[in-house]
Amino acid sequence: MKILLLFSLIIIAIFFLAKKVFYSAKKNLFRDQAAWSGKDIKITYSKTSEVSGSQKNDNYLKIIADESKIYLEDQSKNETK
Repeated sequence: MKILLLFSLIIIAIFFLAKKVFYSAKKNLFRDQAAWSGKDIKITYSKTSEVSGSQKNDNYLKIIADESKIYLEDQSKNETK
């Protein structure tokens, strides 16, 4: 009888401890998402001819990568000011 009571207390303690750990992890994981949810990211696009100097048969992934690089450079310049 005492062993059964001891096991039940241990199981209940583990349950509440796990519940607290999961709640804390969930809170920490979604904290960053809540911080970004209301922000608007403004992206200024440059003309594709300026970015790649290309024709109609360009690789669109390269164009996107070049645009992203320009955007990130602009953002880093704005943050240092």
